[in-house]
Amino acid sequence: MARDRSALLGRERELTLLRELLAADAGSLVVLRGPAGIGRSALQEEVGRALRGRGFRVLPVRFGAGRGERGADDTYGIGPLVRSVRDRFEEFADAQLADALQPVARLSQSPDGDARGWAPSMVGELGALFERIGLRGRTALLADDAHLVAEPAPVLAAARRCGWPVLVTCEEGTEHVPGAAELFTAADRIITLGPLADADAEALVRRTAGARLDEAVPDALRTALGPLFTHPGTLLSTFADLRERGRLTVFRGRLCLRAPAEPIALPDGHPLVRRAASHGPLAPWLVSSVAVWDGISVDDLPLLAETIGADLVACGRTLDRLIEAGVLVADPAGRVNCRCPALAAAAVRRTKVFWGAGLHASIAERLLARQRGGGGVDPVALADHIARGGAAVDLDEDMTGRLLDLAAATAGEEPERAALLCAAALHRLPPTAPEHATALTTLLTLVVRTGQYALLGDVLSGYPDPDGPQVPDGPQVPAAVPAPLAELRLAAALVAVHTGEPPAEPALRSLLDEELPGGGRIGFAQWWFGRRLMAGGPPERRAPIHWPGVPGLISPDEMEMLTAALYGDAEVCERAWRRAGRPAPSPELDALHEAAAVLDIATVTRIVLGDRYRLPETGPLGVYQRVVRSYRDADWSQAMSAVRELELSGHTDTLVHHAARLFAADICAARGEFRQAGEWLAAAAPAPRLAALRAWARIGLFSRMGQDRRAVRQARKFCRHLHRAGLRVGMDPLLMRAVGIAVYVGDHDSAAYLLEQTEQLHREGGRTLMTESVHLARGLVRPDIVHARVATGLARGRGDKAALLDSCLVVARFAEDPRPWLREAHEVATQCGASVLLERIRAVTRERGVPAPRARGRRGPAAGTEAAIVELIGTGLTNRQIAQRLGISEKTVEHYLTRLFARTGCRSRVELAAASLGGRLPAP
Repeated sequence: MARDRSALLGRERELTLLRELLAADAGSLVVLRGPAGIGRSALQEEVGRALRGRGFRVLPVRFGAGRGERGADDTYGIGPLVRSVRDRFEEFADAQLADALQPVARLSQSPDGDARGWAPSMVGELGALFERIGLRGRTALLADDAHLVAEPAPVLAAARRCGWPVLVTCEEGTEHVPGAAELFTAADRIITLGPLADADAEALVRRTAGARLDEAVPDALRTALGPLFTHPGTLLSTFADLRERGRLTVFRGRLCLRAPAEPIALPDGHPLVRRAASHGPLAPWLVSSVAVWDGISVDDLPLLAETIGADLVACGRTLDRLIEAGVLVADPAGRVNCRCPALAAAAVRRTKVFWGAGLHASIAERLLARQRGGGGVDPVALADHIARGGAAVDLDEDMTGRLLDLAAATAGEEPERAALLCAAALHRLPPTAPEHATALTTLLTLVVRTGQYALLGDVLSGYPDPDGPQVPDGPQVPAAVPAPLAELRLAAALVAVHTGEPPAEPALRSLLDEELPGGGRIGFAQWWFGRRLMAGGPPERRAPIHWPGVPGLISPDEMEMLTAALYGDAEVCERAWRRAGRPAPSPELDALHEAAAVLDIATVTRIVLGDRYRLPETGPLGVYQRVVRSYRDADWSQAMSAVRELELSGHTDTLVHHAARLFAADICAARGEFRQAGEWLAAAAPAPRLAALRAWARIGLFSRMGQDRRAVRQARKFCRHLHRAGLRVGMDPLLMRAVGIAVYVGDHDSAAYLLEQTEQLHREGGRTLMTESVHLARGLVRPDIVHARVATGLARGRGDKAALLDSCLVVARFAEDPRPWLREAHEVATQCGASVLLERIRAVTRERGVPAPRARGRRGPAAGTEAAIVELIGTGLTNRQIAQRLGISEKTVEHYLTRLFARTGCRSRVELAAASLGGRLPAP
């Protein structure tokens, strides 16, 4: 089957060389070698296509095909040759070809004829066959995977003697295997196929997608494949496997990775996976064990052999063969790992015996048995396997205590290990045990410090749910959830916000349904998930819960900072900030309010807790933080990718899901994708906490659609409503955007009203962040360039390019010299891909009568493109090939060449390449 020609991206030089070598020399033998998955076969097929275009006939022979039929008995690969000739009878159109093929086919069907050595008569029979085929025109032999045949040289030499050009592919590392070594010795040319450039590999997967590819997909493949990402065969087969397994889905016009947190595995047919299976029945067990163990050392091998019930010597020999075959790799310290994460995932998927914690549990049980028998056991290794083995390992009270002691001893230098040990102990401690409360607090501290919130969720899943009496001084909860309630409530909330899933136990869910401070009758679960977690109607009216501190983890003042900031009470937050002895006003406090305004909980928590808090790499909060940061950095493609990742991660809808949809709506509106913007806006639930952010996105959509006056009317309406409802959090960006739109369309009454609202909010809140919005409002409404410069300077200091874009566009309407403002707006809008705003910048440019802005730094990339074109010309590529290599159009290449010829005085591509080699090209 013909492969996708896009696999040849970045291989133009090798293709040109092979094509010329084979077409020029009759009887030439060229060997193309490279590692598995590098794209040897795809390149060979393209060479065959090119030779056919020059009038050649091509006979492809795949030595790897049909090996299951004859296996190692087909010493010379005659069977694949016969099958290929038979498949092409009609193409060769020679009635006497069957007579020449019959004696060759007879020997290939003999059970042992070719195993006794090369039959001298076959030299003549093969020669007659190749001569017969070659009578009708020049013919080339393309032999794929010759290293899979014990003695490929005789067949290939026979074709070569008849004047056929022969192209043979071999796997790298087979140069010294006796049969392949003969080929390498006889070859006229040996070409080694190396990995692609990283940019070419990414371009390859984008071209293969068949739809617009989400930005996260190449990054996920790069992480999973490691060094194999630049092997086109591996890259394309893995991508195809993801598609076949339903891991790729088109979502809102982009091809995205479904469940991105799940591992990406090599396909079952990949050469490395097959090679692992080819080293005997023990090999797959060893590979999967190495994957689950996350690497093993030589000292671990006896214990591993004992666990899987295998002979130690056999394990050692198999491990050596797997390393020699490139399936496993050993680092300088002697630790053995899988070649890449995708191979590890494939190994675990194929065996399934040691999926999860099973291997560690088996090892832990053996070590415990050895310890009970008086044998020597490394206590640290034992504890690690117990911790990773989950609740399946049966422990006594003494061993549970040892786990807690070891967790306390390692908490300072190895907090990740300490968290595992503490969690393992908590799995075995009943909630009524005296050590339970201390252990839970310790685990909370370690989890917040290391970001292992799934570990905390596993521990909480062990709480039973029998009905029980009322806890003194607290709400009604089951007896299985004793005091301290503060730790349990905080643990349940941390799991809910960081994993996106509420606790499964009703006893813990009831804690999250309790009312929030100042939140009316809404509970934490309703605030975060938009619904109550427990069955039934709303709880009876009672005083809202308070979120006290947890000793050793978070003080009461810090807890008040967090809750007040997230629930929108800036004054309470600042009072707690000052009580904690932190300076106010301060840039850090401004950053906290800024993050709270857009519900960036991860940044708020980091500001409050500092180094005691780590955000996990996966989960709703981490992905949403990427949305916010990428939006402000003007990297809107990455922001949209993060929004899509949230949508496809399989989590329950949370408050940040709805906030992310509002950012997506604003990005689509600025890009002129109004239908999608409306869909994103409609998908965001009308949560009270997001009221200001929702209004910000809605008036942005009206403005981008050219309905600026409607946007101003809606802004005034929203501001009155939010003020009456006391929903002040998130008003800053709303007011700044509304003032800018009102000034842009010349609605001075509304601009003055919005300025008054901004100043009132500043007086009531007393927050330093409002300095920026007040300066901007005063600068735009009055107008006053000094205030405008201060406001935009503050936006630059915060790194908020998105806010800067809107401000610069409006300031350019009245600034004495609009060019710097327009240039900055143009640079940011170009970076964002905001086509609607670029059109507005052009309109202001015409209005002010100044030259159209051009982004600074443009000459640098142009110079780089020119240099790349000259270099590729030197390798003999055509304009079309250069365009494919650089990811630009052919007309763009021609445009660059025209400019190069005009500037350099060169009259041809050859002169241009020669001038470049001689260092005579002037700089652009």
